[in-house]
Amino acid sequence: MAIFRSGLAPIRQPQTYEMFFDSWDAVLHTAVRSAVAYLVIIAALRVLGEQVLAKMTAYDLIVTIALGSIVASIPLSESSLAEGMTAMFVFIGLQEGIRFAQARSRKVRKLVTEEPRVVVWDGRLLHDRIERWSLTENEIRAALRRAGVAAYADCQAVVLENDGEWSVVRRSDCGHDRSALEGLDTPY
Repeated sequence: MAIFRSGLAPIRQPQTYEMFFDSWDAVLHTAVRSAVAYLVIIAALRVLGEQVLAKMTAYDLIVTIALGSIVASIPLSESSLAEGMTAMFVFIGLQEGIRFAQARSRKVRKLVTEEPRVVVWDGRLLHDRIERWSLTENEIRAALRRAGVAAYADCQAVVLENDGEWSVVRRSDCGHDRSALEGLDTPY
């Protein structure tokens, strides 16, 4: 059924069945585009390695979400498959370029990733840091419990790492070699 507007061509009203099924060509088109996007992502993960997915930083998560958005749009977009693949390869290439630069440059690493945050040092809670970083004592106590530590006094350091995980270093585990604590912003 066509609806006429004065002086304009008729507006075609889609049939109800077209909402659920347009044509077998459209279904095949979507299936092929989806399969190609899937295979490209699998190939990229094989080339880049599984460390890409291990313990993602906030930056990695944002890039992954953006890449997922691109992949999701490929099967249904009006653009060509080549354009979608190009967008995926650009994102993957930029991500790998940043990872390469981070491994070789402290400045790039500082720009892209957060420094680990020390919130307990030498058995004392660092209240000014907890407030500055909007953390709660409950979060810190939970980290201690997960590490099997009963009291702040038993800790040399509690650190919120740049991947969002908590590290708890017991005083009893600290001998003369404290190389794992080097580079941390300690209060004294």
